[in-house]
Amino acid sequence: MIILLLLGIGLSGCKKVKEITCSLYAAPSQPAVAMTVVYTAAQTGDGTISSLSYETNAGTVTVSNPTLPWTISISVLSGTNVTISATGTTKNGSLKISYAGEVTTGSSTSKISGSDSCEQQTN
Repeated sequence: MIILLLLGIGLSGCKKVKEITCSLYAAPSQPAVAMTVVYTAAQTGDGTISSLSYETNAGTVTVSNPTLPWTISISVLSGTNVTISATGTTKNGSLKISYAGEVTTGSSTSKISGSDSCEQQTN
């Protein structure tokens, strides 16, 4: 009887951690001048991305199940809608997507950037 009581107390202290779904979206920017934009996706812990989309001069490109960390550099024209989005899951970890671009012309520097992240940590 005592063993069953102790076992019940021990098991009640265990908590089940549910996997969360992350819908990531970095707000769009439009560069004033042509530049190279670096898109990235990364994870910590058990985070995985099932679908990732980013913008190019020709439109949206979607990558299924990218190997993380993931990165690509794209040359974009001025006025191109630059953004990145992703869907993924994690139980104990994080996901992060981002884009960044910078170009210096004469004494003027143009920059764009955006990011989003999702995290769940368990003890």
